[in-house]
Amino acid sequence: MTAWKAAGNGRRAPARPLSATALALLLAGCGVVGAPDRGQSLTADSTSGHETVVSSVEVDLGDPSGAATADGANAEPRSGPLAFRAEDGDGGSSGSDGGGRAMGADSDRSSTSGKETAGTTATTAGSGAAPATTVRSGGGTDTSIYQGVVGRLARDEVVTAPRAPAPSVGSGIMPLTGLPGEVPSRPAVVVKIDNGRPARPQTGLNAADIVIEEEVEGGVTRFAAVFHSTSSIVGPVRSARTTDIGIINGFGSPLLLYSGANAVTDALIRAQPTVQNRSAATSSGYWRSSSRRAPSNLYSDTAPHWATSSGGPPPSQFAYRGPDEPVDGVDDTTFTVAYRASNAGWTWAGTHWVRTQGGAAHMTAGAGQISATNVVVIEADEVATGMVDSSGATVPEFVFVGEGKATVFTGGKRIEGIWNRPTLASAATLTTADGVVIKLAPGRTWIELIRSRAGMLR
Repeated sequence: MTAWKAAGNGRRAPARPLSATALALLLAGCGVVGAPDRGQSLTADSTSGHETVVSSVEVDLGDPSGAATADGANAEPRSGPLAFRAEDGDGGSSGSDGGGRAMGADSDRSSTSGKETAGTTATTAGSGAAPATTVRSGGGTDTSIYQGVVGRLARDEVVTAPRAPAPSVGSGIMPLTGLPGEVPSRPAVVVKIDNGRPARPQTGLNAADIVIEEEVEGGVTRFAAVFHSTSSIVGPVRSARTTDIGIINGFGSPLLLYSGANAVTDALIRAQPTVQNRSAATSSGYWRSSSRRAPSNLYSDTAPHWATSSGGPPPSQFAYRGPDEPVDGVDDTTFTVAYRASNAGWTWAGTHWVRTQGGAAHMTAGAGQISATNVVVIEADEVATGMVDSSGATVPEFVFVGEGKATVFTGGKRIEGIWNRPTLASAATLTTADGVVIKLAPGRTWIELIRSRAGMLR
C-alpha cells in the first residue's frame, strides 16, 4: 500500500480575491456554466493537477439570498503532511480529511469562510441563492493503486440474480419517502456530511429523504444524505470515498455534493456516467462558516445545485405498506449500532425512531433530535481500497452491491431479512428469507451500513 502524502512541502498560501477581469477569464477558460451574480465574488483557491479549484462565496446561513463576499483574509496556511489528532475524537484533525486526500485538490481546506446563524430552519433554504456553477475535470489520473470492488464495476454489470421486483410507487407519491405529494421533476441530491465531534450539530439531516451512515478509516462515520422532496442547507460537507460509488448509482442521475477526494477516489467517482458531479473543488455554491474550524465548516444549499441540474425524479428505493397493513416482525424498541469510533443508538418513540450518539441525543442545528420513520441495517463486505491515510489507517470500501443480511426496524418492530442488489444501478430490495417483500412505513429512512458478520448490531 502507498500512503498519500502532501505534495511538495504541503504549504498553502491564503487565497487571493480575483479582480473582475481575472474572474471572467477564469470562468471563460474553464467553461463554467453561468456566472456569479453581480456583487458576488469568487476566490481562486489553487490549480492542482487536473482540476481547476474554484472556491465559492461567503453566505450567511440565515439569509441564503444575502450578499456574498470573498474572505481570503481569514485563511490560515497549513503545512506538513495531513495528520490525525486523537484529541479530536473523530479521527481527524481540523486540517485533515483522511483517505489520503492530500494529493490533488484539497478543497476541504479552501479559504472561503461564512457565517452560521443558530437556529436556521433547513427546510426553508434556497429561495434566493444564485444557481451553482461547475467546471469539468480533465481526468487522466492513474487509478491502478485502487484494489476495491465497486469502482471497477460497470453500472449495469450483474453480480447476482434478483430476489424480488424493483420497488415502485404510484403517481403522486414521493419516490424516496412513499409520502403523498406533488413529485418534484428533479434528480436526487446526495450530500456527504461530516459526523466528527466538531461537525455536530449538523444541518439538514432531518430534511433528507434517506440518510446512509458509512464507516471511513479509523471507524469514524460519514453520512450520505439524499434529498429530493425537500430543499435544505446542508453541512458540514466532507469528502467522498469509493463506498459512495455503490450508493450514488442507485439513485438514477443524482447530483453528488462533496468537498473533494484524493486523486484516485475522485477519478473513480467522476467516471460514474450518470452522476452529476458537484465537488466543491470544481463547483460553486459552497461557503465556510466562520463559527467552526476547517475542515468541518463547509456548507452548501441544495436549491442552487438543482437550478443547474438535469434529469427527473430518482427511482423508488423501498416498498411501503398502506395505513391499514399490519407490521410484521417482533417487538424491538431500542438497538445500538457499534461503530468502531462511537455507538449510534435508536429508540422507538411511538411514531418514529430517535437517534443518540455516544449515549447522548444526536441533535441537528435548528431541527431537533435526529429522527427516522424506518431504520435499515445493511451488512456488507468490507474490502481494502489499496489506499491508506497519513496515519497509516486503511481506507475501507463497503461493497453495497450483491446481497447480504438486512435487519429492518419499522413500527417499533424488528424484521430479519436479506438485501439484494443485482447491479450498481439497481435499488436494493428487502425480503424475508422466504421471499416476502419487507414493507416500510412512509417517511424518512436511515440506512446503517455495517461490516458483515461483525456483531455490530446490538
